[in-house]
Amino acid sequence: MIPRRLLLAQLGAAALAACDKPPVAGRPRLASDFGWNPETRSFQLMGEDLPVSRAWDFTANSHGFTVAGARARHIPGEGHEVTSESPDPILRSPAGLDIAGAAADLVLVRLVRRRAVGAWDGALYYATERHGETGHYMNAPLNGPPPEGAASVLVYDMTRMAKGGGDWRRSRIDQLRLDTATAPDDVTLISQIALARLV
Repeated sequence: MIPRRLLLAQLGAAALAACDKPPVAGRPRLASDFGWNPETRSFQLMGEDLPVSRAWDFTANSHGFTVAGARARHIPGEGHEVTSESPDPILRSPAGLDIAGAAADLVLVRLVRRRAVGAWDGALYYATERHGETGHYMNAPLNGPPPEGAASVLVYDMTRMAKGGGDWRRSRIDQLRLDTATAPDDVTLISQIALARLV
């Protein structure tokens, strides 16, 4: 029989060793694990390209995304610039996306907050054939507010919804909505959005 003191010491050593292990492949731990590779023009997790279900590169065009409570302009080579004109500026995708939520564990948004005015919102809503945009089905990014003037990747883990439980994964996603700031005159440049899978 192993003495209790020795057993506790062994268990403690095992726990410390586990802390030193890298995160399990494919599972997000920190928003900083995600990034953008400008050479391959792809989102990455810990240096590996993520498989994408659907992606929009706004450096080329606006892809039919529209705004409410804001004005937008496409800047070729840079992205879709959203300037808030109300406390609730919204960026919406076209309807009819018809994307299986089960095939898209993540929503990734690459942006630069060019002028920060007021607090950042960053909530992500979605509509399905069963429900429209509602506060009962939404998510928040793993990371906090994007810093002013620096490129950031917002990471939404749709397997862990802020509200809505497993609805995303059970649904076909019809439309996305991203809320940006909470005050007029905030300026956000959105360069890429992707729905990606964890591997």
